[in-house]
Amino acid sequence: MASIKDALEESFQDNGALIKFFIFSIPLFILINYRNFPAYEILLGFTVILLLGFMMKCTYNVRSGNMTVLPSYNIIPVLWTGFVGLLVLAPAALGGYFASKFIVSYAGNYVAAENILKIIEYICYAIFSSFVLTIYLLYTNKFKIKDAYNLNLISKYCIDILLAVVFMLIQVALIDSLILAPITYLIWIFFGIPHPVGTFFWCVVGVLNLAMLGHYMGQVSYEIIEIKEKNKEV
Repeated sequence: MASIKDALEESFQDNGALIKFFIFSIPLFILINYRNFPAYEILLGFTVILLLGFMMKCTYNVRSGNMTVLPSYNIIPVLWTGFVGLLVLAPAALGGYFASKFIVSYAGNYVAAENILKIIEYICYAIFSSFVLTIYLLYTNKFKIKDAYNLNLISKYCIDILLAVVFMLIQVALIDSLILAPITYLIWIFFGIPHPVGTFFWCVVGVLNLAMLGHYMGQVSYEIIEIKEKNKEV
């Protein structure tokens, strides 16, 4: 069974893990701490692509059974992975967003109650998010674009994957509370909040979260998709 404990431990035990967390935290730190940074929009795009690539590399490494979880120090392959991954995920994400808006708008012609419309909206977002998450896992299996939009696998496993991700996020929130609370308290005592030291620490924890999420998603991909597909072949 997928384990967030394994995801945390193996991410930390990776060769040079802390240095990698620091390196990949730098763009995020600049983005948050220096809002007047020249070409801020370019830095924003760079950071999104870099961190998406970082997470995807973690998922791929776990899914492939590699000895390392984290990507290498060379950010060029990570950027390329993130860029292509963004292109792969964007159609499903944008399509799901606009489809949800259309469905809710259409339902508004027949449903007057605002709370019912909100429930419909959340259901739509959940369903279309499950498609995006499944596409993410199918793509990061081998980084082949043609594998990403396997409609048969998406329809079969999207809800199982959504439930696994919800459970994962609850566990990550619990781990974050255990990590963030005591150290943030010490930073508040010695430096005050907000402070660059605190911001950088939160950025490092954010990158650690991406490593854990990527690791866990690799486990989910193996357990929900590969094992079930192999069992059907037997």
